[in-house]
Amino acid sequence: MKNKFLYLFIASLCFIGFASCSDDDEDTDIKFLYGSEKVSLVSVTSVGSILVETRNVNGAFTVKSNNEEIATAVIDEYKDLNTGQIRLRINIQGIKEGSTSVTVIDSENRSATLKVDVIIKTVSLLITSQGASVEAENGTPEDQPAIDKITEEIKSKLAPIGGGFKLIYTSQYEGTLIYYPNIQKLSEKEEGIFKFEGNEATERMTLKFFYNNTEYVYDPYGGSLLTNSTRTSEVRVIFIRDFINDYIGMTKPKIKKASGALFMSPSMAF
Repeated sequence: MKNKFLYLFIASLCFIGFASCSDDDEDTDIKFLYGSEKVSLVSVTSVGSILVETRNVNGAFTVKSNNEEIATAVIDEYKDLNTGQIRLRINIQGIKEGSTSVTVIDSENRSATLKVDVIIKTVSLLITSQGASVEAENGTPEDQPAIDKITEEIKSKLAPIGGGFKLIYTSQYEGTLIYYPNIQKLSEKEEGIFKFEGNEATERMTLKFFYNNTEYVYDPYGGSLLTNSTRTSEVRVIFIRDFINDYIGMTKPKIKKASGALFMSPSMAF
């Protein structure tokens, strides 16, 4: 009986050892990491790029996109800040909407394939509130009624609360614009274009909307969502519009600042 138990115990150890070895063998396969997660599929926008790391690659490796009309892939060299070592990763650049894959081959001719979906970058912004800021030179209490009136005028010139903008990117800094006065009535809309432009004086980007035969110029805050991010973010976006030229001729009171603000949140509703 003791010999029988001993046999079963040894057999169980052998089984555990075999399973462990099998797991180790699986762990030697080439893996892809996006962020800190192992992935077999990644998504990138048609105007964006992502960085994907590899694991268990032996020696130097090559990378190739299987359809460069949809996405390209190149090796990107970087320095690991924790170890100081030079490491390699894959830079995948979206080109146009569609699906493809990226193949890695290491020095031992082992390969692994990563699926890539390229999507059109769109950002939908719901207008949740408005604001206005008006200041007079050497203002007095007697100027307040005029300032209050201008404040309300500016708000009336802004896109209304409950409206929204949809930005459909054709490049990182421009694309098609759809303006909805009321997102509850999506059939009522104005189509146009948008474009980000650099402002050397302030070292900021300005955002220009062209629709309804009119140009609207905004100073955007929360711009990482608008120009760099490949995902919808919960960050709040603010568009500031300068109205000082509308009141430059006023003398009583003399207006030194007149601006309006749209406060917006990313939305999946349109």
